[in-house]
Amino acid sequence: MDYQVILSRPAIRDLGEIARYVAKDNSPAAEKVGLQLLTMAESLNLFPRRGGALKSRSGVRRLVQSPYLVTYRIDEAAKVVYVLRFWHAKRDLQNWRSE
Repeated sequence: MDYQVILSRPAIRDLGEIARYVAKDNSPAAEKVGLQLLTMAESLNLFPRRGGALKSRSGVRRLVQSPYLVTYRIDEAAKVVYVLRFWHAKRDLQNWRSE
């Protein structure tokens, strides 16, 4: 059975910030990056456990689309994947908040 994928508000904000930042230099690239990240997140509906554990955050997993991390939690009982953030790898994880 497929999982439902839900993007958190911070994740949606992150996508917008990433697209705006990339668009400053290359508008077509901004759209491409945004779509790649969204496609990666949505693909968790079939294989939610394929990402590795994020050691610094209990219960949080991550996929890498260099230089970005897609962070998420899985609710097995509800068959839901909650995408928490789209995070640039150079950003400090100390400032990472899932909510």
